[in-house]
Amino acid sequence: MNFAERSLNFLAVRNIDPAFAKSFREHFAYINPWIPYWSGARSGIAALSEEVFPARNFADTEFYNDWLRPQKDVEAGAGMKIVGDRGETIQFIMNFPLSLSETYGKAAVEVLRRVRGNLERSISLARVMRTSVEQAVAAAAVVERNQCAAFVVEGNRLMREANEKALQSFSSGRAVIVRNDRCFMANADADARFGLMLNNLSQGVFTDGARITFRTSAGAWQVTMAALPTADPSRSNISLLPPRQLVLVLMTQLNPATPDAGDLSALSAIFALTPSEIGLCRRLFLGESVSEAADRLGITVETARTRLKSILQKTGTSRQGQLMLLLSRLK
Repeated sequence: MNFAERSLNFLAVRNIDPAFAKSFREHFAYINPWIPYWSGARSGIAALSEEVFPARNFADTEFYNDWLRPQKDVEAGAGMKIVGDRGETIQFIMNFPLSLSETYGKAAVEVLRRVRGNLERSISLARVMRTSVEQAVAAAAVVERNQCAAFVVEGNRLMREANEKALQSFSSGRAVIVRNDRCFMANADADARFGLMLNNLSQGVFTDGARITFRTSAGAWQVTMAALPTADPSRSNISLLPPRQLVLVLMTQLNPATPDAGDLSALSAIFALTPSEIGLCRRLFLGESVSEAADRLGITVETARTRLKSILQKTGTSRQGQLMLLLSRLK
């Protein structure tokens, strides 16, 4: 994750048009020509733009023409960088007209330096308060789901809380592997999907059907994921550190035994499934996605989805997860 992405959520602005602030978060933060300087700057440094990288150096760029100049009289500025928690960066910026840089510049830098200690203490307090709130939310979510292995992670896979069943699973390493306090699925394909879903959920991106079914040598597993509630960012502007999105992961073992080619043959007699439908069931039961199964079977994804719909109707199940559970109980 680059500097712009780490610092995006910490842009708290005053006396600026909300439209400009929104455009900065969504686009201009990524092309901000001051990023290289601030990325390499140490925590606690205060600097004057005219000394480290004057705006005239990028006067013909999109950032200058479409974002900086239209705001009028903000070409110069003073800023300070403080690293908060796990690489989170908080920047304090004071902008002013270029014509007044000599008057305001050094004074602004001095003001930032003098308040630096208070700001660092405030950030430390914000970190402690945020961590306490997150721990309470994570612990409550895990306690409420004691019927299966449940654990809570951050978007970077860092473990935050786990119940006893999850800890037992981690110890065995049969479905989830924990390394350096970060979790990984024991199946490589499932882990790739897990990482993608985790990233989407932690970024607030809607993920339809955040569920993974996969198989290892120890059995079949189903993982369900959901974002935990956080404070409304629009109501937490006073916080120097915004809330982090935590993700709840529920893990259920479907069947510890390894299926063979004949495991699902009873589907024909019990549910009148065709050989092609049984073939799709077998691929899904092995932990493959619909698209992966379609590729293995040499059919289109649309055909696989149509076939799956027929299977769900014949078996009386409404979701793929229910179907996997049914298949695991046929043995």
